[in-house]
Amino acid sequence: MRRTGPAVLGLTVAASLAGGGWWAAEGAGWEARTVTDLWSPRAYVEVQGEAVAVPRPEPADGRQLPAVPVTTTGSYAFLHTDDAGAPVGYDPCRPVPYVTNTAGQPAELPGVVDEAARIVSEASGVLLVHAGETDEAPTMDRPLIQPDRYGEDWAPVLVAWSDEAGFRELEGQVAGIGGSAAVPGPTGEGRWLAAGRVVLDGPDLAAMLDRPDGAEQVRAIVVHELAHVLGLDHVDDTGELMHPLTRERSDLGPGDRQGLALLGQVTCRP
Repeated sequence: MRRTGPAVLGLTVAASLAGGGWWAAEGAGWEARTVTDLWSPRAYVEVQGEAVAVPRPEPADGRQLPAVPVTTTGSYAFLHTDDAGAPVGYDPCRPVPYVTNTAGQPAELPGVVDEAARIVSEASGVLLVHAGETDEAPTMDRPLIQPDRYGEDWAPVLVAWSDEAGFRELEGQVAGIGGSAAVPGPTGEGRWLAAGRVVLDGPDLAAMLDRPDGAEQVRAIVVHELAHVLGLDHVDDTGELMHPLTRERSDLGPGDRQGLALLGQVTCRP
């Protein structure tokens, strides 16, 4: 999100891994470049110039949360879709862990991330679970797999705080960024989201608390960015929280809820 004067804006900054480098683009999602092993049913992704085998998930016994029915209609868009136009989202049959780096987090906002995670979990049927704190610093070239820090699976969603001096993508009126990588299944078939990231501007959000509705607007920003992580893109409708420039909402709109419910109904990973 961005902010300007009394208005609150949203901005997705995402990246694509290709040729060993990262690039940033508004309104795009991360795509992991896939290399399929012709001699075995295993897919690989390129991570920092190295071919790394796609993690095999632990067996699942079904959804973590009940599927959320679509009961509202409105404007929504997805960051990633398959060839048929269906959304690409996180696996609803396994918990989505998120870790927090609280360095730079305003003391006045102790529980805002967990509250926002609960909101998007309930709206999507995708279970976000706090997996503890981390010392991982936010970077634009975040590796999708970090064995030394998180093990052999996809890196958990990172929620970190910074400012424009420490994270230049927060320069100007940008109050937060969010997104996830679109990655293949272990055999190269299908795509799901993984290794998401949210970076929040601590000083900007702390200053927002001086407004009468400041706490609600800060929570809305974090919800907005976590909705990007789960796969929602911006929309032009000012009545939706996923509009990039609005203060008309501090909660999820009808299209936001419709899109999140559909993202939570994607097929589980094998």
